[in-house]
Amino acid sequence: MSPLKKISDRAFVLILSKHRLWGSLFLPWFIEKEEGSDYYSPVECLSPYASPEALDGLSEHEIELIQLINSYSDRHLFRLFSRERNVVEFTEKIDRERFEKHIKPYIERKIIKCFDIIRRGSIPVYRQKTGTSNLHEEDLMLVNRELLKPVFTFRKGEENNSYRLELFKGDKRTDLQGNDIEIISNHPCLIRYNDELSIVEDIEGAKLTPFLKKDEVIIPSTHTQRYFSTFVKNIVNKHRVIPIGFDIVEIQPEKTACLCLEMGIRNIPVLILKFRYEEQEVFRDSTTNSFTILEEENGYLYKKIIRDRQWEDDRISTLNDLGFYSEDNINFTVASKTGEKNEELYSIIEWLNESYDELSAEGFAIEKGSLDKNYSLKPIKLDINYEVVNDWFDLEAVVRINGREIPFIRFRKNILEGKREYVDEDGSVLILPEEWFARYSELLELGSTEQDRLRLHKQHFSLLGDILDTKECKSCPALEKLVIPDSIPGVEMPEGMDISMRDYQKEGLKWMVFLQDNKLGGCLADDMGLGKTIQTLALLQLNKEKYDDALPEQSDHKQQLFTSQTRRTSLLIVPASLIYNWENEIKRFTPRLRTYSYKGNQRKKSTRYFPDYDIILSSYHTVRQDIDLISKFKFHYIVLDESQVIKNPASQLYKAVSRLQSDHKLVLTGTPVENSLTDLWTQLNFVNTGLLGSLSYFKREFAVPIEKDKAEDREERLTRLIKPFILRRTKEEVAADLPPMMENTVFCDMSEDQFKRYEEEKSLVRNSILENAVKIGEEKSALIVLQGLMKLRQISNHPLLADPDYKSDSGKFDNVLHDIEAVISEGHKILVFSSFVRHLDLFAREFETRALKYSMLTGSSTNRGKIVEEFQNDKNNSLFLISLKAGGVGLNLTAADYVFILDPWWNPSAELQALNRAHRIGQNKSVFVKRYISTYSIEEKIVNLQKRKSRLAETFISTNNPLKEMEVKDILDLIG
Repeated sequence: MSPLKKISDRAFVLILSKHRLWGSLFLPWFIEKEEGSDYYSPVECLSPYASPEALDGLSEHEIELIQLINSYSDRHLFRLFSRERNVVEFTEKIDRERFEKHIKPYIERKIIKCFDIIRRGSIPVYRQKTGTSNLHEEDLMLVNRELLKPVFTFRKGEENNSYRLELFKGDKRTDLQGNDIEIISNHPCLIRYNDELSIVEDIEGAKLTPFLKKDEVIIPSTHTQRYFSTFVKNIVNKHRVIPIGFDIVEIQPEKTACLCLEMGIRNIPVLILKFRYEEQEVFRDSTTNSFTILEEENGYLYKKIIRDRQWEDDRISTLNDLGFYSEDNINFTVASKTGEKNEELYSIIEWLNESYDELSAEGFAIEKGSLDKNYSLKPIKLDINYEVVNDWFDLEAVVRINGREIPFIRFRKNILEGKREYVDEDGSVLILPEEWFARYSELLELGSTEQDRLRLHKQHFSLLGDILDTKECKSCPALEKLVIPDSIPGVEMPEGMDISMRDYQKEGLKWMVFLQDNKLGGCLADDMGLGKTIQTLALLQLNKEKYDDALPEQSDHKQQLFTSQTRRTSLLIVPASLIYNWENEIKRFTPRLRTYSYKGNQRKKSTRYFPDYDIILSSYHTVRQDIDLISKFKFHYIVLDESQVIKNPASQLYKAVSRLQSDHKLVLTGTPVENSLTDLWTQLNFVNTGLLGSLSYFKREFAVPIEKDKAEDREERLTRLIKPFILRRTKEEVAADLPPMMENTVFCDMSEDQFKRYEEEKSLVRNSILENAVKIGEEKSALIVLQGLMKLRQISNHPLLADPDYKSDSGKFDNVLHDIEAVISEGHKILVFSSFVRHLDLFAREFETRALKYSMLTGSSTNRGKIVEEFQNDKNNSLFLISLKAGGVGLNLTAADYVFILDPWWNPSAELQALNRAHRIGQNKSVFVKRYISTYSIEEKIVNLQKRKSRLAETFISTNNPLKEMEVKDILDLIG
């Protein structure tokens, strides 16, 4: 029966063909057998191009073969290795050195991968012989799954030395002379032996070459010593050798497992495990399987040692059983409670002290490396006996170490002061067991000393239950932990970025790649304006170049054969108002990233075309609407911009994005905590599910103790837990070229009529709050409270905001207008922010009266991009009125160098968002910020409240909502 797999009336095969430059290569073909003939005709070559129709029905192995073979086509080699103008010029000018050094090794790697697939997938291979294009049954090659094993015969003679090389398939010898043999790949060595393809085990093809034409190689006796001590020794160590004139013996060596205490490459203490065979040392991950020792005293004697991997694995299991753990079976450590370097060292030494006898019994040699102190690694044993003398317990406690006895009382100062290092009389440093500090500190504090004995009054008898417990105390089993290296490995910057990244942006990319390599998510929380967008696009571009760009390029997108199967498609979710910005940034910085904006009513509600794109760009609203559809597609990356949007864990939006599937996740935000620490939990739980435990656990263990009780120990624990996964850089830290920002608060006296109206309203608000708190309760009166506070804030700006019939003036309004006229007269541009649109309308009407050109952006504005562009580029437009809600995110307004904030808000981050519209990368002028506060008003109280509540912001990159859970008395105090 023919071995060919039928595809319609065709069969897929590989043909081993001769290339005029590159040698023998596999090529993919469809062949057909004509009716009545006894041979096959090649009808369609699938390299370097193939139509999608031709690929329909091929197996996974066959498609993979085509992809590999296309990677060494002339055109692809030209793209990789040539600077010539075209393929023809490249092939005509190729030189032997470039071929041997670069091109040939590349082709051979692809050929070996092809051969592996051929063996696994039983792909037919034909040999194309010269003189005919037709293929006969006898042209079908035998693909050997069994390796050919080399056997060397070395002869040591008086006048000269010689060696032969033979190949064996099982017990059958393969003759190298007198046969049609071709070396297709040097290493691994793939040969064609007549019509058979075989791999020669662990040898380079170059070593076979001499024996294709002669039986043996002669080595002059003048080279005997060097020849036998190098070449022959290496062959004896790796291969089967028949010796003539010398001896080879296999010995059972003395084996020792060596544990050496050192500071590891990450600058953390580790126990380095090495296995010693006689004088030879090897790490567990070494591929070396044997060692050979040459003795030359009485002729040449090779002593061969076979590595005992089972014995090595048993030693590793012993370490694991004793509580040591390792990620690479070389660097071992133990769990440390604090994670501090000294404590990690102490933990390892204490563990060694406890395990010393068991390790010694299992054949371990414990050594001290190049540490800066002479730490004792021997066991530390404490024996306590007591007797009752009148009203006292007389304790005799002795520590046994290094064959000596030390009274326990001598460690009293160390234990009470929390010092674990004790310098012994012989100069060695003892690490006191951590248990001693918790178990015996109270005893040493309350007891008295008499010579070298400790006396405890009987009123403290309850302490003896812990001190004299006869049960042996064991430390908790070691727990695996994430080790973030002190130095994150570097990465190649993406070639497809049309911007020169700053150093801190490159560091951000390295951090993101490190998390990706370790299958971890992260939160990029840089200050606004530092280029979170650029860093994210660099990450996606780098992934594209690493994965997708390795595929063969096609001139016609419809002929990109494998793109839909291999492209890593990422989902980028942003606020709807920022889609325009992201589209522009992608086109500007990474134009090679194929992007589809999944938005609007005209969007194609299908995921079938997603694999054709590198980025699917969409809004939170759209993703939530189509979550049932989108959640079925697995993305490469999911990136959330302005991720604080999902801060509410009970929201439908958070639940929706949590259903999305991806290999990697990343969130971007300038304010990961806006109102409470729960905001942090939602975002980090999205990127690394379970990192901070369940929500109830997080609130109980962290949020409540930190926010309510200011528990510093919980702050430290939380900071240490989240630190590896949040990267935040401020402008002051990283942007030395960003001009300084100067801030000033302008206090404005209210006008006489304004102040009168404010005081009247303040009394009404106070009375209303008190009355409603009694009638309907504090919780139900929240709306009335907010309405009252809002009215006071409006009057602080201008009474017209609260009363359209107000006919008088406003102190703040007049102050701001005066400053505006002064600033624009000097040629500056100003951003004017207010949380009240009607406040901005007052200024807009005034600017129109004074013929001042301005732009305005509120929540109802459309075409944000055009509004921003006009302000940025129009020299005659010096004023940009922006509502705080509309201008919070996504605006780049570096043309302005003044920012006027007309009223304070409860959340300081909102003001920070505002001023960062101007103070960001691209700004080349100093930025001046003016905050306007009406004196003796609620605005002053808001500013003071911001200051009192700023601690969480400094600690966790957050801003806190001061109004949350405020009581009536606090609100009344706020009103004044």
